[in-house]
Amino acid sequence: MGELIDPADPEYEWKVAEQYQALVDAPGPNDDAPVQITSRQALKLAAIAEAVAAGHVGFTDALRAGAWFLQCANAEAPHVGDRMRMSMSAAEAWERVDAYPWPRSGKPRG
Repeated sequence: MGELIDPADPEYEWKVAEQYQALVDAPGPNDDAPVQITSRQALKLAAIAEAVAAGHVGFTDALRAGAWFLQCANAEAPHVGDRMRMSMSAAEAWERVDAYPWPRSGKPRG
């Protein structure tokens, strides 16, 4: 994982963050493999993410559900095979996301 970092080092947190980024940003063998989601799913996930970024904290749980759906969809992709199992199918995870209303665009209104 990299060199050991002394917790007493004044730059400890920065160095740990840098090591973590190097680890998770390293190219993987299936990084460019497609994962199948529908256009509607992509648009709703984008709307939810934009809403949370704009300050609609009421959609935070929807964003978490969306992230879980994407992980489930990835687990079902052909390139993953039997290497990953999730507690529910992507279809079940999408039902949770789809139960949330579509967020309104822009900043939250009073």
